[in-house]
Amino acid sequence: MKPLFTAIFLLILFSAEGQPFNYKRDFKTILEKTKDKNDSLYYNTLIKRYLENDPTLTKAETLALLIGFTENKYYKPVKDMETEKEIIELNDNGYYEEALEETEKYLKTHPLSLSATKERSYAYYQLKKRDSAEYFMDLNDKIMQAMIYSGKGRKPETAIFSLGLIDGDYFLANAGMTPSKQTTFTDKSRLLMYGADALTDENAHLDFYFVIQHAKDKIESDEIAEKQKNKKLEAAKNKRIQKIKSKKGKNEPEPALTEPEQPEKEIEAADSTKN
Repeated sequence: MKPLFTAIFLLILFSAEGQPFNYKRDFKTILEKTKDKNDSLYYNTLIKRYLENDPTLTKAETLALLIGFTENKYYKPVKDMETEKEIIELNDNGYYEEALEETEKYLKTHPLSLSATKERSYAYYQLKKRDSAEYFMDLNDKIMQAMIYSGKGRKPETAIFSLGLIDGDYFLANAGMTPSKQTTFTDKSRLLMYGADALTDENAHLDFYFVIQHAKDKIESDEIAEKQKNKKLEAAKNKRIQKIKSKKGKNEPEPALTEPEQPEKEIEAADSTKN
């Protein structure tokens, strides 16, 4: 797909404006705020404004939404990545109606998907439905702006927040660059990073870094939860089996009492007495 963004993002990335967000320092604090009903960053309040395409929603508030979604039950980084790739393939092959069907389902549970909002906008655009295309591109733009707000991305210390495992690729493509030589590594702060070599229209190579530690944490926590769930199911199954065995044992009839057989010698003695 062709990029739907212009070089304005590059200008923002290379601007002299400071970086107000620090992942190691701010992530957990903001995450807790998104759970507090009385806080201005409460997720359920902000997501309504986001879906209404509220023009007053700030970059910091959108970033808080992205952070808040990292503990959402529908956030499954690996599965999400595969689903988003399938949607992209539909658009790339010209199946725009099918892409709209799939993005409609996906965005109900993943409203902050950088990839799906763009793909839905693109499909609408190809079908000449400009108003709908603009709405989803506005949502996509909000996510892009929040990512830029989170970091410059030119070094691990100023990595860009990436909700999805490979959102870095989508981000660079949106900004008109071609990602290559992608890799993951742990930085000196022990945060998982996604790195990519970005090729610009001027054939310049730029290194960009995206922090995805939260995705790793979610994958691991889901695995632990799944193991605990399986243990509980196994324990419950064994308990049912023991209960059935115990009940079966109680209901088994007692063996019938029979007259003991007399030894042959005693029988013969009795017979001789009669004679």
